[in-house]
Amino acid sequence: MLLWVGAGKPRYGPKVASIAFISDIGGVNEGLFLSICVAVIILYFSSICVIRWLRWKGRLPENLGRKERIYGYLAILFCFVGCAGLFVLAKYNSYDYPTIHWGGTLVFIIGVALSAIFQTLEVWQLNKEHGERKHLKRNTYFKLAIVAGDLILATAFGSTYMYCHGKATATYGHTASECDDVSSKAAILEWTIAYGLNLYFLTLAADLWPAWKSNKQFLERAEVPEKEGQNKVPDLRRSGVWPPCIVQSA
Repeated sequence: MLLWVGAGKPRYGPKVASIAFISDIGGVNEGLFLSICVAVIILYFSSICVIRWLRWKGRLPENLGRKERIYGYLAILFCFVGCAGLFVLAKYNSYDYPTIHWGGTLVFIIGVALSAIFQTLEVWQLNKEHGERKHLKRNTYFKLAIVAGDLILATAFGSTYMYCHGKATATYGHTASECDDVSSKAAILEWTIAYGLNLYFLTLAADLWPAWKSNKQFLERAEVPEKEGQNKVPDLRRSGVWPPCIVQSA
């Protein structure tokens, strides 16, 4: 978005709407777009796998039943499918390979949506089994709100995109002006969905936070103030001031 705005909001072709799709900007900046997508794939897939591993190790609230374990593995499976779609859409731009690109986009959307749904169901189930873990309920509500919002926006995006297939030229009996207007709205929805996906990624970081709080270094730092407080008693004994008293001046 910043690249497009910084360039003066150009129209990259006669068929491109007034507001560019992510794919339009990515096709013009292929190297950067592919690099960003690969970084997202690595971080996203590794986060889902690490969450699964930490639950198995007991560093995160554990899966006590079979149902949430199934949800967890399905979240990993569809995350992999979504990441594969993301790589395809990043590798094949929308200008030279439109069919492959938009096919990859569809796989990415479906894969990530299903992964997010199963990941949310897993946390929801964990919340019922670990009622004392307040962060699970909070994370569940955040995930539900984000996933539900993005699914609604994705439905609206699909409807507006198919109106003229994302083109700004006269298509299917619609005028060029109508197509440009509706396709621009589809682009706005696409950008909104992308920002919503970033919020979902933040919920994964929130899922991982309890594991950081339980690691050895964090616990050692937390124990230091307690040990310092305990050491004050021996210090008072060594100084001869015991039991502690209040010295008042005459």
